Amino acid sequence: MPLKLTLALLGLAAMGAGAETPEPRSGESGFVRYWPGELPVVISVPHDGARTTAEIPDRTNGVTVRDSHAAALGFALRDALVARFGKAPHVVVCELSRKKVDCNRAIAEGAGGDPKAEKVWHEYHAFIDDAERAVLAKAPNGLYLDVHSHGHPKKRIEVGYLLKPADLRLPDERLDASVATRSSIRWLSQRTPSTFAELVRGETSLGGLFAARGLAAVPSPGEKLLAEDPYFNGAYDIEAHGSREKSQLDAAQLEVPVTMRDTPEHRTATATAIAEALETYFSKHFQQKLR
Repeated sequence: MPLKLTLALLGLAAMGAGAETPEPRSGESGFVRYWPGELPVVISVPHDGARTTAEIPDRTNGVTVRDSHAAALGFALRDALVARFGKAPHVVVCELSRKKVDCNRAIAEGAGGDPKAEKVWHEYHAFIDDAERAVLAKAPNGLYLDVHSHGHPKKRIEVGYLLKPADLRLPDERLDASVATRSSIRWLSQRTPSTFAELVRGETSLGGLFAARGLAAVPSPGEKLLAEDPYFNGAYDIEAHGSREKSQLDAAQLEVPVTMRDTPEHRTATATAIAEALETYFSKHFQQKLR
């Protein structure tokens, strides 16, 4: 990230650094926490848990790598939203190691059949459901962001909507005609005045708005997904809590590179830019003011 952008954003974000954080709600397992908010935004972090317990066996199937600094970035984004709008988003975090449970996979893979791991899994998704209900009780719509980290060679945010890389390489006409119903922003695509191609990769897409604020992102107008590029398009969380299957919160998975999350300064700059982007995104596509 350019130094000038980082320094400028640090000044804005400092206002939120001291925002009072309410006591979280905790699940009975003690491994999942939920910080309620007031904004129509839900943030979750399933893969940055550092805690462990001998009472739950290690998983033998699936990925167990930790998404380092993802939770810290989620809280930096909370602070940035408070600083900008005077209100907080909802935040749900799994604190149990991914070696024990993966809440971003279906329960069979994510908990491996262990009853205590299944309890953690259920608590995590129940809190996201609670946050969704709280949002929709006050607003006609909202956005769910599932925060992750990646180590791919290209240092850019990968915005996932459950669309395959081949979908993202379609021309606008085909993208508009055939893909929206398979995305985690299906409900939004039916309400925004913009085309689906604009919503996914245009200047007012999440990726486009991030890029305009110094955060390289794909899909976006300036970043194309090549055939050889690794890309995370989203998984269970945005399948279960996005709008592909039913009309609820629209959702995106944010895979953030190490250069945007590895230090407090980088996290603050990234979070502040995302908060600024969300103001435009909500105004343009949801026709809703966050202030």
